[in-house]
Amino acid sequence: MAVSRKSARLRFGFEVRRYRKRAGMTQQHVAKALHISQSHLSDVEVGKKGLGTEQIPRLDSVLNAGGLLAKRWQDLHREDGYAEWFRDVVTLEQEATEIRLYQSSVVPGLFQTAAYARELIQLGNPGATSVAVTEQVEARIRRQEILEAEQGAVVMAVIEEHVLRRPVGGVETMAAQLDKLLEVAIPPRVTVQVIPLDTPEHYGMDGSFALFVVPEKGHLAYTETHVSSDPRDDKAAIDGYMTIFGNLRGVALAPSASRSLIERIRREFDAQP
Repeated sequence: MAVSRKSARLRFGFEVRRYRKRAGMTQQHVAKALHISQSHLSDVEVGKKGLGTEQIPRLDSVLNAGGLLAKRWQDLHREDGYAEWFRDVVTLEQEATEIRLYQSSVVPGLFQTAAYARELIQLGNPGATSVAVTEQVEARIRRQEILEAEQGAVVMAVIEEHVLRRPVGGVETMAAQLDKLLEVAIPPRVTVQVIPLDTPEHYGMDGSFALFVVPEKGHLAYTETHVSSDPRDDKAAIDGYMTIFGNLRGVALAPSASRSLIERIRREFDAQP
């Protein structure tokens, strides 16, 4: 899979800035320790420039990142089936103790079947080869290993009812997808709530987002499209998304009622010719 150097620089620059601020250091102090100019470091933090491989361990040490920053750099420069901009999201899923998801258009990737994922990936990448699509499907399914990991995150998801009714890939594919959702949605580890179709306008109508709680990193929020993501760790953004998520859970059906609705929709697919 082709990777984007620009995207990798943007993601890494975001992490460098976050670790530098956490360490209470100025750009001038960090740049001096790396033997580069302050303007160069500034360009690194906004994704305009990169750093040499030999400078990464030194940067990690200067910022007291404990190897985490160096690992992130390595994650961003490997080929593993994940779009480069999305690799930091995958890492957050693996490190998080809590994940909150709101999906307004599709079943969250952590719950998707291979057939459902393939249909979405093909739709989003009409020019992709079969090999490339298969690689992305396999990468998406690997993300789901956190749901079975002994120390995996607690996942809370809110999904719109119309997402469950749209027959992505056809009736058979969608029926299997609903089966998978019922299989994984077992509280308290995984909680799924559904917002009914007849719910009036609500605060989630701006679009999907994810919230992560990660040890030693705190809270992070992500909004995404199929080609990019927007990470946020500032308090105002986090507080805003946490409030929205709380409101969404408030208008959604309770977990038990949500399960009953999913089961009813599943039976409706069985009844279709």
